[in-house]
Amino acid sequence: MSDIESMIESLSAEDIIRLMANIGNRRINTVDTSFRKRRNAITQLYFSAEPKPHQLINDRPMTPEEYNEMREGVRQQCISGVDL
Repeated sequence: MSDIESMIESLSAEDIIRLMANIGNRRINTVDTSFRKRRNAITQLYFSAEPKPHQLINDRPMTPEEYNEMREGVRQQCISGVDL
């Protein structure tokens, strides 16, 4: 450690200026948001395609079983990312 300290002490002001100019202090931070964008797109797709309990099938209301089957089908299709 004393070797490094002696080297730093031996540097002139011009040497320190040149050394600091070469060190990249300007760091640009970027955040990868692709996972969040995909997750939000899947959620948006699901809620835009989800069947409503009051929708009619062949001019009659859906039974709870039909509704759950349709919901599960839409959910599986959204998870697979078919429409993204």
